[in-house]
Amino acid sequence: MTSPDASPANMDSPPSAPAGEPLRSVHTASFAVLLEQLGISLLVSTYQAGKVVVLRSEQAVLNTHFCGFKKPMGMALREDRLAVATALEIWEYDNLPAVARRLEPVGRHDACFLPRRAHVTGNVQTHELAWVGEELWFVNTRFSCLCTLDDRHNFVPRWKPEFISQIAPEDRCHLNGLGCTRAGLGL
Repeated sequence: MTSPDASPANMDSPPSAPAGEPLRSVHTASFAVLLEQLGISLLVSTYQAGKVVVLRSEQAVLNTHFCGFKKPMGMALREDRLAVATALEIWEYDNLPAVARRLEPVGRHDACFLPRRAHVTGNVQTHELAWVGEELWFVNTRFSCLCTLDDRHNFVPRWKPEFISQIAPEDRCHLNGLGCTRAGLGL
């Protein structure tokens, strides 16, 4: 995965996270083995450090790759599409297997997600995202609602709890998660 800070649109942007002490982590000895057995990598966001961390196993040894973002929170993966919510936008990445096949060491990478779209949401505190079919839904914590995206607006409110009387930037209930099934959202 490539950090959006490396894209031309962000060439003049300040660094994604303040410089400080290096990140440290502790894990059980069996974690890398588990990732390898399952044939998966794990993405973890930490808005405090301004990073998305890719955790993967390399011959039963944990390998971490840090990608800088401005306050990353929610993430959603659907087939070959990845969405990452940051302080002011939602970044969409597409997997390009042809690029992955060319990465060194050759034959080691099964995916390479590159930035393809960014949608400016403003400071809505997007805690969670989910793909529902082709549509990306997200939790808009600041406005206490679930939203989707379109080409004309920062966000499109689609649902709010019954006790929220109006859509306003007041974080009235600190909505910060959503659940869905293969059939979609149960609104």
